[in-house]
Formats: sequence, structure tokens, C-alpha cells
Amino acid sequence: MKIKCPACDFENEEGSKFCKNCNEPLFTQRYSEDNPYIKKKGKENDRVTEPRIEITASKGTSQSLPATLPISGLTKEQKERIVFILDNHLSDSRSLEREVIALLLGGKWEWPDFEKWHRKFTELDYFPYMWHSILSRPLEEIPEAVQTLDTFANLSLDARRLLVGNNAVNKANQVTRAVEDMGCEVVMMKNETLKAIEELKEFNLAKYPLEISENLPILKVDDLKEICKEYSLPKTGKKMDIVERISQNIPENELRRLLPSEAQRDAARVGFSLSLRAKNYVDWNIEKIKLLTHNLELSSYKLGSIEGYIRSGIVKKVKILGTDDCPICAPQDNKIININDINRLPPFHPGCRCCVTAVLD
Repeated sequence: MKIKCPACDFENEEGSKFCKNCNEPLFTQRYSEDNPYIKKKGKENDRVTEPRIEITASKGTSQSLPATLPISGLTKEQKERIVFILDNHLSDSRSLEREVIALLLGGKWEWPDFEKWHRKFTELDYFPYMWHSILSRPLEEIPEAVQTLDTFANLSLDARRLLVGNNAVNKANQVTRAVEDMGCEVVMMKNETLKAIEELKEFNLAKYPLEISENLPILKVDDLKEICKEYSLPKTGKKMDIVERISQNIPENELRRLLPSEAQRDAARVGFSLSLRAKNYVDWNIEKIKLLTHNLELSSYKLGSIEGYIRSGIVKKVKILGTDDCPICAPQDNKIININDINRLPPFHPGCRCCVTAVLD
């Protein structure tokens, strides 16, 4: 079944992700039904574009910034980008994490609340959801990892998104992916992906295009075994052992004939080559940003829900559904709070899983 491009009406093959004529995406972003930023209009869901909360600046101008943004050291552009990310990725936690990691990793931002809560949880001998992945701090700054993070921070946002979207920052080895697949991970057009790869080439972080033999890791193990079977090669061993065996025993012109069209697309190898010690240090920084993202996500849902209740004119109070095993959240369970008393609503700490439900009189 052909897929018609919504932009140019070109008919693409089934399974295509981008239009072969104009490179526009052949899919539309969807948002979950429980997202507070969705309103119904007939059978279609339209994104509510009004700001989450208004903050009045000293000169009387207003800007759309989350009132609970717990980060310092950000530029105006970074703050605006965080608002944009929350508005456009709130219904997809994985995309939200990737975008915030791409924005903050390697940057000079600070999260004062993290240190405060780390001391608090140490005293309580209790660490909440998502905190265990960053509990063991690196004992030292690994020079190779610090250099990697500095390099990452100096890349354009698109190049960073490409590396994070393909999990190519915290891998011990470089990552090989087809260009269209790489771009699709972070919703980039093919021409944008190629531009980012050209930038990464300048930093010696990418190779494009790949040699035919370098396309082999893109294939599934079953496909590789079929090639081995056709050429009477052993099919045993790990995937990379099979790849090496095929590369050494089959001429390149033969491989070109054998590789399916998917593997013969434009492809690239991107990513930092890190030692294990450097990888662990980078991983720790990434996990810290994931925890921060979770806090931003829950704060955004809270503000969106409360705004929805206020607009309805019906809900005046909410009930807190606290987490039983948390010494901070458990005392808040089942408390009835006025919706205007927003500072008494969750999240109560980073990693908090409490939520609220409407109380109808």
C-alpha cells in the first residue's frame, strides 16, 4: 500500500518514514490522552499552545518559563529551549530525556537542589525512584571523559541530538546506523542529519559514507548467517565475529550484490570511542540529567493539571496520592489541598512519584 505525502502528494513505498520527493516526515506526532495540554475538537486532538505559567519580568514583560525550573547557570536561549522541549515532548518520556540530555550534557549548568536532597536522603538512609543509578558518584574526574563532554558541549544542538538519540555518547565503541534511521530517532530530516554528520566529521566523530563491509553490522544476525550459508562459511560465534568472517572471505563486489537495499542506503558511523572509565563518568552525568528531567516532567504535569482544573471552574481541591515507602511523601498521602496552594503539591523532591486527583464537592 502506497503512502501519500501530506506535503507534496508523492506516493511512497509502504514502510517509508520520509517522503522520497520532499523529505517531509510521513508520520504525525501523537500525544497521550492524559496529557493536560490536549483539548478535544471533534475527532482530532489539537495541541494547546498557551504557556504553562506566566512569569512577569521586572520591566513588566512576561515570558513563558516554568515557575519551578530548578536549574541555574542557563542562558535565556537554553531556558526557552527547555520550555519548548517540555511543550513538545511531554507525552513521550524517552524523547523528553534525549532532548534535555542533548541540551545540558557537558554544559555549565547547576542543580542546587540535587546536593541538598542528596544530603537529606543520605541522612534518611533512603533514596527514591531513579536515584540509585547516580548514588555512587565517580571518585575522580576522568580527563578523557571531561574532554569528551567539553567537545560535546561545543557541537551544534542538532549534532548533539544525533549523538544522544543514537546513544552514541556513552558507548565504549562507535555506533553504526543508516542515516534515515538516525535522523528518525530525533525527528530530523535527512538533509539535516547529513549536515550534522558533516559537522561531526570535522571533529573526527563520524565517517560517511561507510565502506560496504562497514555496513554489515546494520544487518540482523539471521541475515548474516544466510550469507554465511550461501558461501559455506561457519555461522557460529558472536555477531561481530560473523561480520569479520564475511568481510575477510567475500569480495566487496559480491557483498554489494548480497546486501539488501536497507543496508545499501546512505550510512554513517557516529560516536565517541570511550574507555570504560570515561564511559562510567559520562554515564553518571547522563543519569543525573535523567533524574532532573523526571522532576521537570512531573512539575509540568502538575502545573498543567492545576491550570486545567482552574479553567474548568469546577474543581477547587485535589487529593495527594503519596508514595507509601517514602518517608517524605508518605505523610502527604490523602491530604486534601486547595488548588491555589500549588507549593504544597508534588513533586516534593527529585524522583518523587506522587500525583494528585480531583476532589469534587
